[in-house]
Amino acid sequence: MVKKIVAVLLIVIAGGTWGYLDYMNKQEIKAAEELRQAMVEARAQAAAREKAAAEAKAKFEAMILADMTVCKETAEKTKTDFLEANKKPVKRKPGQFTVPPAVQAEADQTLETANAACQATYDTRLASGS
Repeated sequence: MVKKIVAVLLIVIAGGTWGYLDYMNKQEIKAAEELRQAMVEARAQAAAREKAAAEAKAKFEAMILADMTVCKETAEKTKTDFLEANKKPVKRKPGQFTVPPAVQAEADQTLETANAACQATYDTRLASGS
């Protein structure tokens, strides 16, 4: 009789232990799933931030590239206007004009300097990010 009581008691204790271990296992699985879900959300947020940063950088680079293009176009227009203002009529050929080599060289040098300034401004803005 004592053996039967001890056997039943051991079965009840083993069943209770098994139930408790099963409960603990389910808690661990639940915690691991919550952690996995948090990691998925963190990855999604990081990817969204990275995408937004890349878009902002591309937009910024496009903006400063457009500014540099406008700067170079303005320099080219300034050169053209300078040459137009300094052209001389060709003797005995009405309606034809020429630009003295010194004026052409000065215009070329001015254009080169202006383009270098535009490029330097672009490089500086690109490096500083503003």
